Amino acid sequence: MSASHRTPRALTRPRLAVAAATVALAAVACSSGGGHSTGASITSSGKPSTRATATATTATTATATATAASAPVPNSAPTGKAAFLGPVRQVPVDGIRIGYRQFGSGPDLVMVMGDTGTMSDWTVDLLSRLGRHYHVTIFDNRGVGYTTDDTSVPDTIPLMADDTVGLIKALGLRHPALLGWSMGGEIGLTVAALHPGAISALVSSGGDLGGSEAINTPAAVAKELNSPKTTGPQLMDLLFPADATAARAAYVEQLGLIPPEKVGDETLLRQYQAGQAYESFEGTWDKLPASTIPMLITNGSLDRITPPGNASIITHRAKHAKRVMFPDAGHAMLVQDAGRFVSLVTQFTKASGVE
Repeated sequence: MSASHRTPRALTRPRLAVAAATVALAAVACSSGGGHSTGASITSSGKPSTRATATATTATTATATATAASAPVPNSAPTGKAAFLGPVRQVPVDGIRIGYRQFGSGPDLVMVMGDTGTMSDWTVDLLSRLGRHYHVTIFDNRGVGYTTDDTSVPDTIPLMADDTVGLIKALGLRHPALLGWSMGGEIGLTVAALHPGAISALVSSGGDLGGSEAINTPAAVAKELNSPKTTGPQLMDLLFPADATAARAAYVEQLGLIPPEKVGDETLLRQYQAGQAYESFEGTWDKLPASTIPMLITNGSLDRITPPGNASIITHRAKHAKRVMFPDAGHAMLVQDAGRFVSLVTQFTKASGVE
C-alpha cells in the first residue's frame, strides 16, 4: 500500500502515556494503600550456547560495576507489591542520562516501552512474572520520565534504537534478549535490523516495520486516540476488547502500584515527530532480511491500534521470525494474557539459546 493512500502516521501513534495518566492517577486516588504518589504528574497532551556460563558471569560482573557507579535516585523505590523493582538508577549514554531499573534473576532481558510510555506503564504482574525467569532491565526512552534528552537533535526510532544499544553497552549486558511493545516493538525491530550484534533474540509486540509497507491505524481510531475529548475509559476501549472487562480492571489497578512519571509536552511532540519520520524510514525494512536474530512477533488479533496484518508483514520480511497471534486480545495483549505471553517468551528464548 503506498504512503499516499495511508492514514498519516502523524495521527496514528498510540498515546500510551495519555491513557496511563488518566487511569493511573485515578487508581492512585481510589487505592486503599496500593498506590504511591511522588508528586509527579503526566500531561494530557536456536541451540544453547557453550559460552552461556562465562557470558552470564561476565555480564553480571559488568552490570554490578555499572550499577555501583550509579547512585539510586532518591525516593524512587516503590513499596508494597512493586518493591521488588527497586530504585531507579541513571547511566550516561551518548550525551543523555538514561533512567532504568533492574530486578529478577536469569538471562538478561531488556524491555522497551511504547510511544511516550514510561517504566511505570508496565504492570507489576507482567514484570514479576518475567523477573522469575530473567534478569530484567526496564528503562525510560529519551525525554521520558527519568531519562534526559538532547533536543538539539531530532528524535527518531533509529535514534532510540541507538539509545537502547548504548544502554546495553553501558550496563555491560552481553547479548540480552530484547522485548518491545508498540513503538518499543518498532525500536526493537530497528535494533535487530541495524544492530543485530547487540542482542540475542527479539520479542516484538504490536509494532510495525515503518516505511511504505506498514499498515497504519485506521483513521477513526487515530482520531479518537488523539482527541483531547477522549476519556481514559475510552482509551482503555482501544487497548482492550469490549469483553475483556476483568483484564481492563486489573490493568487500571496495576498502574496504581508504581509511582507515575512525568512526560512533558516537548517530549510528546518529539515522539509524535519520531512517529512521522518512521513512516518514511525504510532502513528497518531494508536491513531486516539480513538479520540472523531469532524473532518472536506477537499481536492481538483484535488490535485496533496496530492492525494485525503488520505481524504477517514482519514475519514474511524477516528470515528468522515466528508469528503468534492472540485471538481474543487487543493492543494490550501482553498484559491481557500475561501468563500465556510470558510462557511463550520463555519457551522462545530457551529455544533460541538464550541462557
